[in-house]
Amino acid sequence: MSRPILWASAAVALASQAYGADRTDTPFTVIGSAPRICAVSDPVLTSGALMNFQSLNGTSLQISELADPKTLATNAAQATVSFNAVCDYPHQVILESQNAGLYRGGGVASAPPRGFADGVPYSVQLAWGPVVHRLFVPATTRQVVQDRVVAPQAIAGTLQLQISIQAGASNLTANAPLIAGDYSDTLRVTLEPQ
Repeated sequence: MSRPILWASAAVALASQAYGADRTDTPFTVIGSAPRICAVSDPVLTSGALMNFQSLNGTSLQISELADPKTLATNAAQATVSFNAVCDYPHQVILESQNAGLYRGGGVASAPPRGFADGVPYSVQLAWGPVVHRLFVPATTRQVVQDRVVAPQAIAGTLQLQISIQAGASNLTANAPLIAGDYSDTLRVTLEPQ
């Protein structure tokens, strides 16, 4: 009985050697590339970091009460807005204020009466991976204010902007009353190649 088993094992060994002698290897390379991309999601208002802001509607952040109803001076306000973001290569972050402050009427308007302010300065604190930067928007002249910050590596995660308005801040003097009207600015955050 043991003889047939030995013979079968020898036959299997010979068959595998013959197969190996007839086999040829054909190596091939698989190649792919990931495109250089930066992507940023829609903004989300971070809960728990809100003072005198009422909502984020799409891409519009609404201040609850810009002026104190008794003094008409600017009320303090603070909000943190978060974006899910990814940039798969070293890049730069551009923070830009279109008006250089919150201005009455959004664009160019007539000068306010003497003693009244029509602009509100604010600051924006950026936190993006290892990048931390503060942009001060002075509300001294309506113009584009822009800062560029280098992000020396690929980053994926949460990009945060903390927007802060100081109590009494204005483009005239501290605690100057604000002239009635709608105040706005367009704040942009851009991720792009260095």
